[in-house]
Amino acid sequence: MMSKNILVVGGGTPDKFGNQFVKKARDDGNRVIDFSHKDHNTNHIDDRYINYDDIKQVKSKCVELANELPVIDIIVFNQNGSGYPGSVTQLFKEPNPIEYTKTIARAVTIPHLIIASLYENLIAGSKVVYMGTTMALQYEREMYPEIAGYPGAKSFAMHLISAMARCRTKEITFSCMCPYFLYDKPDLYTHIFNQTYNYILTHDDSVNGKIVNQLNGFENPYVPGKVQYAKQ
Repeated sequence: MMSKNILVVGGGTPDKFGNQFVKKARDDGNRVIDFSHKDHNTNHIDDRYINYDDIKQVKSKCVELANELPVIDIIVFNQNGSGYPGSVTQLFKEPNPIEYTKTIARAVTIPHLIIASLYENLIAGSKVVYMGTTMALQYEREMYPEIAGYPGAKSFAMHLISAMARCRTKEITFSCMCPYFLYDKPDLYTHIFNQTYNYILTHDDSVNGKIVNQLNGFENPYVPGKVQYAKQ
């Protein structure tokens, strides 16, 4: 397999999927740029701090990367975190417009800006993968019913990726993934990690516009339009 130029947005946290993806992809011979919202002091030239609350800085980082890498083969949006509102208290207090803005910016506006800023560097065959959540598609879920901001923002972003997939102007493959990483079950986590990693590196245009859900050893909630993929 030829080496690829990959941008991971949200791959800095040690011992989590994004960081492990970055390390494995590098070990496999790929050039991987990691945009992280924290400076983890790795001293790796391709690990770059990015402040999601500073639109100008995000744009500047993207311009630098566009000049550095004429072709970007894969972009993975893996940024995660809490969203607003996310508690019973927040649901019934006067809303905080600033927190709403931050939630949408981090989950939706920043990915949109990055795609737009690097669009000329994406070529036919390039791939954009947004890490979503099944919570975004479950309106009567029993788990965490008080959380609205996180799944709401993810849903917005997944609709954005779906629109890009259907209205694309060149053959870039846009897809969303809804994996569930069971870090407390190492064997199962390894299985899920390998499936997800292999999908990101090897999927083709047949999944353009799809929500992809991995076969991870237990019954998954139904995801409309999902594509299931087996262990590679």
